[in-house]
Amino acid sequence: MALAVAILGTACASHQVTEESGTVVSAGNNASLNDVSPTASPAADRAKKGFKKNVLYDLLVAELAGQRNQIPVATSNYLAAAIASRDAAIAKRATRIAVLAKDQKQGLQAAKLWMELDPNAMEAKQACATLLVRADRIDEAVPIIHVLINRLDLPPDQRFLVAAGLLSQGENKAAALAAMEQMIAQHVAEHSDDEPNALFALAHFLVRIEKEKRAIDLLERIIEMDGKDPTVRVYYAKVLHDRGQRTKALDILSDALDKGIDDEDIRTNLARFLIGEKQYKAARKQLELLIASDPENTEIRYTLALLLLQIGPQNKAQNHLQHLIGQENLTQKTYFNLGQLAESQKAESRENLQLAMDAYRKVAYGQHYLDAQLRIAALLARQENLQAARAHLHGILPENEADSIRLYQMDGLLLTDAGDLSEAISVYDAALENHPDDNDLLYARAMLAGRMGQVSILEQDLRELLSREPDHVDALNALGYTLADKTDRYQEALTMIRKALSLQPDSYYILDSMGWTLYRLGRHQESIGYLRRALAMKQDPEVAAHLGEVLWVTGDRAAARDVWNTAREKAPDDELLLEVMRRFGE
Repeated sequence: MALAVAILGTACASHQVTEESGTVVSAGNNASLNDVSPTASPAADRAKKGFKKNVLYDLLVAELAGQRNQIPVATSNYLAAAIASRDAAIAKRATRIAVLAKDQKQGLQAAKLWMELDPNAMEAKQACATLLVRADRIDEAVPIIHVLINRLDLPPDQRFLVAAGLLSQGENKAAALAAMEQMIAQHVAEHSDDEPNALFALAHFLVRIEKEKRAIDLLERIIEMDGKDPTVRVYYAKVLHDRGQRTKALDILSDALDKGIDDEDIRTNLARFLIGEKQYKAARKQLELLIASDPENTEIRYTLALLLLQIGPQNKAQNHLQHLIGQENLTQKTYFNLGQLAESQKAESRENLQLAMDAYRKVAYGQHYLDAQLRIAALLARQENLQAARAHLHGILPENEADSIRLYQMDGLLLTDAGDLSEAISVYDAALENHPDDNDLLYARAMLAGRMGQVSILEQDLRELLSREPDHVDALNALGYTLADKTDRYQEALTMIRKALSLQPDSYYILDSMGWTLYRLGRHQESIGYLRRALAMKQDPEVAAHLGEVLWVTGDRAAARDVWNTAREKAPDDELLLEVMRRFGE
């Protein structure tokens, strides 16, 4: 039954019909005629070997239209050539092009012709059945599906999963369900011993047409009939989990193991669900049992390594990662995670930083390549080698716009952390010249300008950002706070902070901004209420500095001292907190 699930999850689930060189009915929404290039067409070669002039003309027009991505023209001319030539290869190609054009009518006409010209072609039958279902002509599709599933080289218990995949593709779900039930009832009447498998296919179908409640009832019935099939239990658990019944899903898989159904898929999914529920120790146990039974299962070992990186012990995580070096599909990820591991050691020694950089340098390509390079630059800067860090960044060739933006952001961040604010803002200027529409760069420059006391640049950038994205919460908060703190435009600031707070009412830093704005307006008691709420949510030294100041000004100096001293114990070097305390003689 596992094979059937795989088939259902690919060919049928994606509305695809697989053939030797491609797919006839594709689910892709971004396809183009390049996917069915004339160079790959057997019809194009055969057309040169004796077709009549009208057929050759239609083929030539179709293929020229294909090269120009004029899909409707290609569709009609391929179909005309198929009808005139009665050549199965051209009919097949006409079907593919029509499906690409989302022309159901011509696609169905081409598929029927293809099926007529090549009665033994299973992909022709599948294409025809699929297009009939999509056209809500289910009664016509059912006999073809019957022939198809009986001729497929699949075990009987898997054929109805193919039928389920085909019937689920139309809009008339009720008619499709009735047809599916009729087919299954007829099959069960003739093969009563195959009832669990047939009902399992029906459960799949019910999930596909969003009738999960009935599917769950059916799956429970199947388990009562044949409780030892792990595939049914795994699918049942996944359906429950997707519906939010996560505890019950865990129970289904745990119960299977308790009953001696020791299956890899059951343990794998149980581990995955446990991780999702943050039951990390229990998940670790399942993953370690899987590794013990199959030490060469690299995906499970990698999952276990990542889990151990998070929960420890990290030396065991390192052992698992070292074991994965040399595995073609995991080596790059492994080196990146080894770098993360070395970098995260509590004893931040030069040796650990060097180990981290050595690992990052071995990430030569893949999804973590740029991340690794950025970490190398950050570690060089951490070792007070800003020049080498920036040189490393400038030597990276971005593959796309997103990479270029990230490189600029890191360059600006390194300079900011090093205190070279003027050079940092020059980097952001250059970045915005090259990527003027990027809001993150605009926000970063605004924040840096605010830090430099350049309020006019901050306001200019944040207003531009808000003109593009009026509900940008951070921009609203930053501009509102700055207007309250650095200008006397308090009402304007209050309007912005109110809007930000309406968008994120539980944000401690927006509550802090509201409290500070009210303080600047002289509404001290309201201010204290907001600031106390903010500090209760997060013991942030800036919030404590603000609350202490308002309490001091309102005469409650003991409470102010208490707030400040508590904050200083947790953040003894915070400059804003210390400056406020000095200003009030503390």
